[in-house]
Amino acid sequence: MNTSATTPAGTPARPEGYRVQQAFAAQPDAVFAALTSAEAISRWWGPCTGTGAADGTLRLMFGDMAVVMEVEAAEPARHVRWSVAVSEPLPEWVGTHIDFDMRAAGDGTALDFCHEGVTEQFECYDMCTAGWRQYLPSLVDYVDRDGGTAFGSENDQRAAHFEESRSRG
Repeated sequence: MNTSATTPAGTPARPEGYRVQQAFAAQPDAVFAALTSAEAISRWWGPCTGTGAADGTLRLMFGDMAVVMEVEAAEPARHVRWSVAVSEPLPEWVGTHIDFDMRAAGDGTALDFCHEGVTEQFECYDMCTAGWRQYLPSLVDYVDRDGGTAFGSENDQRAAHFEESRSRG
């Protein structure tokens, strides 16, 4: 899909990608903090270093393979956008964008998530969406209950699948 296209009503078309919504009991500022702190990201997604502030860089490790993301936007309690610069485990991710749009909803937060560019045409689509189906609820668990099932943690289901797929070549 051409990201500069417009719909018949004249509004910009939404870029293609994997989209899902998540609900949090916590306020948007708590969700934002979990998306911009390397320590927090390490608890809900995977081992992470760097800074999640705008113009920062985050580096996640999946086993011995790195994913490096440039932080394009970090608007407190509203929006976070990462651009994938390096992705050793999933090369198709390079050039994709990961967006988190937050808004207050009742006493909590509604999160609109999009991994822009990850479409059904990607060889990794099923594995990628299965990963997000684990790690986005892990984000909720981390923010709302100080939990999380980051990559390689005791309850991580994706790490075993990832290692198995790597061994098959």
